Amino acid sequence: MSASATWCGQCFATLEEPKGRAVGTMTAEVQAATERRPPFWPCPVCGEENAIALDACAVCGTPFAAAMRADAERPHVPPRDAAMRSLVFPGLGHALVGRGADGLARGVLFAVTAGIAILLGLATAGSGALTASFLLFVLAAVAVYAMSAFEAYQLAAGGDLLIATPTLVWIVLGVVFAGIGLLAYGVITATRR
Repeated sequence: MSASATWCGQCFATLEEPKGRAVGTMTAEVQAATERRPPFWPCPVCGEENAIALDACAVCGTPFAAAMRADAERPHVPPRDAAMRSLVFPGLGHALVGRGADGLARGVLFAVTAGIAILLGLATAGSGALTASFLLFVLAAVAVYAMSAFEAYQLAAGGDLLIATPTLVWIVLGVVFAGIGLLAYGVITATRR
């Protein structure tokens, strides 16, 4: 530390002496700063002050990384508004309450099921299998539509999702492959006539 320093580079305490005090004597603030205890991290669960070398809380076992996570504040949205947004298009209510990724998954699933239902509806001319598939995809689209509105309402009211987003992503993939298979079947049977 330089003799002309006005503050400590480690603890940021002021080193300037108040007027009337002899130069070279430490203030109580500087003295307290130099007598600090070793560094620690506070446990976000139980409040225990753990040594910085510990990877988990000595009392409750919470990992050190949990101390770095910040819970994002979700906007307060009336449940009715969230449900109404999801009735405009599935997933918009989820985005309104701060769950954009969950809303995107629901919007994509609805678009895929409704899109495949429309394509199957155009290709059903006389095919019993395609007509049944068309009805199944219409029911799936309606179910996603209703589920999305209900979930948005629940989320805004402090509840949770009915179906976890990773599970929903797998459902989307299954629907896409089933739809492609059914469309291929419809095209093959239509060209054979």
